[in-house]
Amino acid sequence: MKLRVLVVDDATFVRDLVKKAVRDTYPGCEINEAVDGRKAVTVMNQREINLVLCDWEMPEMSGIEVLEWMRSDERYKKTPFMMITSRGDRDHVVKAVQSGVSDYIGKPFTRENFVAKVSKVVAKHLGVKPGEGPAFKGMPGQQSADVLMGKPAGGDASGGKGAGKPVAQDMGGASVLMGGSSSPEAAPASKPKSKARGVASVRFGSGSSAKLVLKDINLQEMIGVFRRDGALPALLEPAVADIVDQDSGDVARINGYVRMMQAQEPHPEAETIQMLIRFVDDDEDKLAVLSRFIAKVR
Repeated sequence: MKLRVLVVDDATFVRDLVKKAVRDTYPGCEINEAVDGRKAVTVMNQREINLVLCDWEMPEMSGIEVLEWMRSDERYKKTPFMMITSRGDRDHVVKAVQSGVSDYIGKPFTRENFVAKVSKVVAKHLGVKPGEGPAFKGMPGQQSADVLMGKPAGGDASGGKGAGKPVAQDMGGASVLMGGSSSPEAAPASKPKSKARGVASVRFGSGSSAKLVLKDINLQEMIGVFRRDGALPALLEPAVADIVDQDSGDVARINGYVRMMQAQEPHPEAETIQMLIRFVDDDEDKLAVLSRFIAKVR
């Protein structure tokens, strides 16, 4: 029986990174994808799926709704399901566990952590080890139900749906810190403004975080500066920006990646770093919060 994996996320960039990591870990596996929960259910009704890797926050039907649907369907009661989400608070983890999740990983995350989690789930529930090829023997009872950096899938990192550059570079080098761009096209879409335009909290796949004082922001990207505290994230490293609507208190966790960094002082140990984050989310609710935030700070 061929290992069939379903990757569900409304962000093309995230799906591409997840698919690349899975394909490298399990050569020859069949990978299906869906942009939201409703389409994921359609895929599972059309063919047998052995592993589901699913985002929580999606339009049409959320990840938790997909999980609840699976656990109520005899075909998928014990199929391993890993939740991939930027919601890491205790209440959401508890809800996922109560709904029958097999494991849970928060965005953003490193490729190594993602592969380790997936490998553990697949070995436990399907009896397959990394690199074992396209087919596996049986699914012993489907035992009961525990991007991500590195090389993104090929494509355009300019922010169009689909992409990423092939290599995430080490940003510890002096060339970038001295103000050099890592690539000729890694430049902000508009000239930075000197006036601060709000603050956004950003979390990176490597585990670090920053408070970005914004110089400019739109629905596609934001640029701002932060005070360096330890190791810097890498170019193309996944990031999640927490955008808060101060009137309603709503928080939009916008998925993106680091597109550009530049030191603001002319030496390798510069403390103030300018960063450009390119957004990759298509979620209408998140973009609505982002639009309200932009209207207030621009």
